[in-house]
This record gives sequence, C-alpha cells and structure tokens, in this order.
Amino acid sequence: MMKKDIFILIQFIHVYCRYKHIEREKTDFSYHSLEMKKQVRLCEECSDLAVYSINRRIRCPMAVKPACKKCSIKCYAQEYREKIKKVMKFSGMYFIRRGRIDYLFKYFFR
Repeated sequence: MMKKDIFILIQFIHVYCRYKHIEREKTDFSYHSLEMKKQVRLCEECSDLAVYSINRRIRCPMAVKPACKKCSIKCYAQEYREKIKKVMKFSGMYFIRRGRIDYLFKYFFR
C-alpha cells in the first residue's frame, strides 16, 4: 500500500512540475530505495518536495494512513505543507479532467 501511495504522490508532483515549471531545467528523478516503473523528470524544487514527501510517508506513524488533511499528526513543515497543497489542488483537477478518479479517491475522499 505504501508503494502505491508513493507512486501516486510522485505522479501528482510530476504533473504539477510539467505544467507549472515549464521553463525550469529538469532531471530524472530517482529515490534510493524506490524502483520506479515510469521515469519522471522533475525540477530541483519538485525533486526536493518529492524526497521530503516520500520520507514523510515512509515515517508516518499511522497504521492505516488517513488523508494528510484529516490527520491529527502534522508531519509536514509549514513550508512543505503549503507546497504540497498547491500540488494536490492543481494535479487533482488535472486528473479529474482526464478521468483518473482512482488517483483522487484515496487523497480526497478517504
């Protein structure tokens, strides 16, 4: 379940970076303990957010992971919380328009 959460998280960040950071230089994103099926390219800021978010997800103390906005434990520092909110809002609308409700269900309705 955690790998699926992380994969979806990276997809959200990838969509945001692809459309919001068009002019920025991008590199292939990799994470030391994660084998990715599809290679994504992220700018430095989005790579930083992805690594931070993955680390937070791995260290989440909740046995069953609730949506972060509904969680009583605030894992993210304020700066990253604001960034991830922007990413989720933008990418959520992107996936809704493209019929990927399966990605959204977990993050918005669980």
